[in-house]
Amino acid sequence: MKVRNVMTKDVIVVNEDQAMQQAAHLLSEYKISGMPVVNSDNVIVGIVTEFDVIARKGQLVRDIMTRSVITVSEETELEEVSRILVHERIRRLLVVSRGRLVGIISRADLVKAVAAHWFCSICGEVMRALEPPTTCMRCGAQAYASMTEPVAPGF
Repeated sequence: MKVRNVMTKDVIVVNEDQAMQQAAHLLSEYKISGMPVVNSDNVIVGIVTEFDVIARKGQLVRDIMTRSVITVSEETELEEVSRILVHERIRRLLVVSRGRLVGIISRADLVKAVAAHWFCSICGEVMRALEPPTTCMRCGAQAYASMTEPVAPGF
């Protein structure tokens, strides 16, 4: 599965010239742990996280933000996203297309992707997708997908 299938598309951003308290307010209001920082030209210049708000000193977002940002494309495989998040010990990646922000993908998005598998009750094929498939890729059965695999009695 690719980033485009699970990324968050409606991304909350903050401007680097806004007060640090405004970033804290947005993080709290939207119940998110980090968000991209843009400049006056709407170009990504960093990311600000809960950690930045509580651990760094400064009045403006530009004073506390993390400037090094790792990005991926919409076509990046989720396995690669997982590898980057684990290896870099970060919680989110910005998704860009032609230099423009188009989304964000977080650990939570990957957890949702792992949970989204469908089981064909006819042939047993397991399919990964956020939405239920209309037909089984293996046997062609229509509308026979369930969210979970059947569980033996007593389990």
